[in-house]
Amino acid sequence: MNHIALLLKIISGLFLAVAPMLNSSERELIRDPHVQDGLILLSARPGKRVPYGELPGLSNKKNAVWDLAQWSSKYPINALPQEPREGVVKYENVAKAVILGKPEADGISMAVYGSIEYAGQARKQNEPWVHLLLQQDFKQPTALAELTSVQFHIEARLKSSTKVETTDYSPGLHAAQFQVFFSVQNLNRKSAGYGEYLWFGIPIYDDRHRFPLAHKTQDTGGTKMFIFTPSGETFTTQSAHDKQWIAIDKDILPHMREGLATAWKAGFLKDSQVLTDYFIAGMNIGWEVPGIFDVEMQFKNLGLAEVKTK
Repeated sequence: MNHIALLLKIISGLFLAVAPMLNSSERELIRDPHVQDGLILLSARPGKRVPYGELPGLSNKKNAVWDLAQWSSKYPINALPQEPREGVVKYENVAKAVILGKPEADGISMAVYGSIEYAGQARKQNEPWVHLLLQQDFKQPTALAELTSVQFHIEARLKSSTKVETTDYSPGLHAAQFQVFFSVQNLNRKSAGYGEYLWFGIPIYDDRHRFPLAHKTQDTGGTKMFIFTPSGETFTTQSAHDKQWIAIDKDILPHMREGLATAWKAGFLKDSQVLTDYFIAGMNIGWEVPGIFDVEMQFKNLGLAEVKTK
């Protein structure tokens, strides 16, 4: 009897260990997370997605899923073919650079040279600013109401950030920020609020603060949607200012739900206030440089795993 009882206890323990795997499923949302399949070039004029070329990646596949957005840039990268060298392919002009490397090595680097883009003239209030972003839509995401977690991962390192001093510099207008944004969108076609969305941000770097401050307000960059960005310390105790590798590995689902609740309370997304209508529809990652800064950021090991209960 003692042997039988021990055997039953072992079997019970194994069942409990396997049960979580049987009751939930995990799915990676980001396609080509190491950016090996190249980039689709978009016109620099903001407001409409207009592809004008494609940059090959290290895989030599012709099925790029990432857009390269260069909103308001005076110097968009040309669609010129370039052969990878020593495991790296680099696309560069006088005002920006994108470097695609092997996942196990240096990953991706993105650089903006604001000293060239702005030609020494600081932008004024309400004038557009330079972006350099990788972006993609997600395929068949799951409604937030059905998810138990959304695990986000990234490793990043600030390689350089140099401010060009001008007499009209204002930290409220002129900055350099590297961030990740997810669109949490109403994708229920039967909903009155279909298509509306929340910008959910994860700040990696802001030149003005060792840890980027929280930002929760309407987007003034053109979309007019609500932006919910928790502070940088919400995601990591490491600061990109130290120019060392930092890592974020966090369940962001509770913060997304908080973002929706905050937007609803502020009068946004008022046509639908149920989580069954909202999905993580897409993302972008990269630089917004409204100031005269020359900057470069390196990142790798992107991941966004949604877990839902079966």
